[in-house]
Amino acid sequence: MTEAEFLRDFTIALLEDVGAEVRDDGTFLWVTVPEAVQTGLDLPAQACLTFDAERIGEFDAELAAPGSYLLEKLLALAMRRGRWDAGRLPTAADDWMLPILRATPGLARGGPFDVMECKEEPLALLTFRTALTSDEKREAFHPIAATLDGREAWTFPWPLPEEGLVPASLPGFVPDFGPAYRRAGDVLQERMRSETERFQKASLVALEEEVRRIFRYFDGTIAEVREAAPSGAEDVVRAIEAERDRRLAEALERFEPHAVASLGSVRVIIVPTARVACRSDDRERIEVRVDALTRVVRGIPERVREAGPAPPRARPPSDTPPPRTRDGPAQARSPRGSTGRSRSAASRRRGP
Repeated sequence: MTEAEFLRDFTIALLEDVGAEVRDDGTFLWVTVPEAVQTGLDLPAQACLTFDAERIGEFDAELAAPGSYLLEKLLALAMRRGRWDAGRLPTAADDWMLPILRATPGLARGGPFDVMECKEEPLALLTFRTALTSDEKREAFHPIAATLDGREAWTFPWPLPEEGLVPASLPGFVPDFGPAYRRAGDVLQERMRSETERFQKASLVALEEEVRRIFRYFDGTIAEVREAAPSGAEDVVRAIEAERDRRLAEALERFEPHAVASLGSVRVIIVPTARVACRSDDRERIEVRVDALTRVVRGIPERVREAGPAPPRARPPSDTPPPRTRDGPAQARSPRGSTGRSRSAASRRRGP
């Protein structure tokens, strides 16, 4: 699912949740906005929305995209309302975990897989929105699953397969999301650490470039003024220096990096989970945990993940050369996921 498709689904679900009538023609969303949220979204009663920047202006369409004014309003509305619902993922197969385990790097595909425990367990699915802001702005959504006791939390591919999920009523069940929220926050912080550090370094480099540009411009201007009027130019020089200092302070404020994370939604899903004893590629016995929803295998030691498949056993030397084989065509693998970046919320000015 692309970023635009995700935003479209999110926007439709949110607007319908607040009582709006939405018609999607594949290009635009035609929305009848309830009076109660018109002011909060800054939209008229009849609005046209687009997710394509090239469509701005057609039918007075408002753009919903990372960094846009409308998306900020939609996200603010979603966070005010919040989302907490419950569902269940039933499964009929007793060996549902085997395909997941066999496809997991680091585990011996041939097993054996000894299922020690299989049960239903409630998982909290928390979606966080992160925003890195400086002279540019980067936004992202991070889904994280956690056990309600907070002992485990992990990221999972987005979006989750909704097929098979059914609504669930949990009478008398009042979950305490505190432990799960704190553990998920730790996972999010670790996941964002390297990206945040890179963003901070890039912002500082951009700030240094802006500071040098400001000094170069104003120092050159001061030199020209003093050359043109050696005497009686101090008042003009002081005014130029004051403007230079104001621009420097403005640059510091504009380029200072900030990182913000906020919780957007919470769901509780009753999910089949299994505790399994298995072997790694190097035949080490390990115990892992897996669920049928996120399909993420937890408990694999980092050394096992990093080692990868064991190398093939060396054959004894032979006087008979092996048969010649023809190499097949090389295959390049593309990185998974979107490589697109959010557009900057504020463009960099060219003048000092």
